[in-house]
Amino acid sequence: MQIAMQIAMRVRALTLPSLPSFAALLALLASVAVVACGGTGPRAARPAAGATPEVAPPASIAAPGSATPATPLAPASPTARRVPVVVLDPGHAVDEAGAAAFGVVEKESNLDFAVRVAGMLRERGIEVILTRTADVRAAAPGEQPTREQGYNGTRLDLQARIDLANAARADVFVSLHSNGAPDPEVRGYEVYYNAARPFANESRTLARLLLDGVSTEMRASGYPAMARGAFDDACLKAFQGRCFPLMLLGPSRVTAREEVYRRGGTPEGLGFAPGKDAITLRPTQMPGALVELLFISSPADVALLRDDGARNAMARGVARGVTDFLAQSAQPVQSKQGG
Repeated sequence: MQIAMQIAMRVRALTLPSLPSFAALLALLASVAVVACGGTGPRAARPAAGATPEVAPPASIAAPGSATPATPLAPASPTARRVPVVVLDPGHAVDEAGAAAFGVVEKESNLDFAVRVAGMLRERGIEVILTRTADVRAAAPGEQPTREQGYNGTRLDLQARIDLANAARADVFVSLHSNGAPDPEVRGYEVYYNAARPFANESRTLARLLLDGVSTEMRASGYPAMARGAFDDACLKAFQGRCFPLMLLGPSRVTAREEVYRRGGTPEGLGFAPGKDAITLRPTQMPGALVELLFISSPADVALLRDDGARNAMARGVARGVTDFLAQSAQPVQSKQGG
């Protein structure tokens, strides 16, 4: 999740199909660049970075396998009212690549995870919308992706992801990421939610179910379950002495013209009219969580991220968490197959 932590080291590009030995990875660590998604500590995170025709997963990530889950995913409720809508958000895109090390680039890995999870949820008759299906900025319905870069590009991109989810009247919003830290020994997966929203209890439940789902599927597939926890993102980021939650999960907030300048942006590029002193974030209007699937800065975690079976297990875990949440939700839902 996202403080955009920039850790200056040099990326050594490795082809994902041929994973080096663990010892070789450690030897390369000194020359690896990590653009950290989450920073350090148990609550390390960074700002999370539109829909186009769906594409295949990035070629640099192992293709989805055919492994089956240890136990079936939760069935849709037979007392139906409507098809649930889930928005999956593959974090980052374009110039904001996220964490990068050992040949794994987060924006590519995030999209691959989203494609896998989407397929699993669609098999359950759930409507799934991806905020992006290629390496492009997100775009709200009827709009084109922004060409802005830097702070402006990221801000507009995140707002477009929020607007897309709100326009779809989604029941659930899940942003998919991987983490990064200066310490290569930091490992595991974690989930963030925001406790300051009207639906905070639902978001907290979603976060815990996602965490439990990944742990369940990893253990069932013979992989280590390294759950770091589900955390409130209320003060996940700090800028000039102020706390900020993740933009994708947090409540509405006002951004002043001076703050945009301090962050390296241009007010005009963000839609400030002449003489306008601030803009207001339009927040998500549904329960949501941001999942950090392992640390790209950890050689041991990268070995799992490059293991097709482990990737499928984590994707099944996310799908399990979403379906369990929908099964527990107050409003009954129905699969498209007419369950």
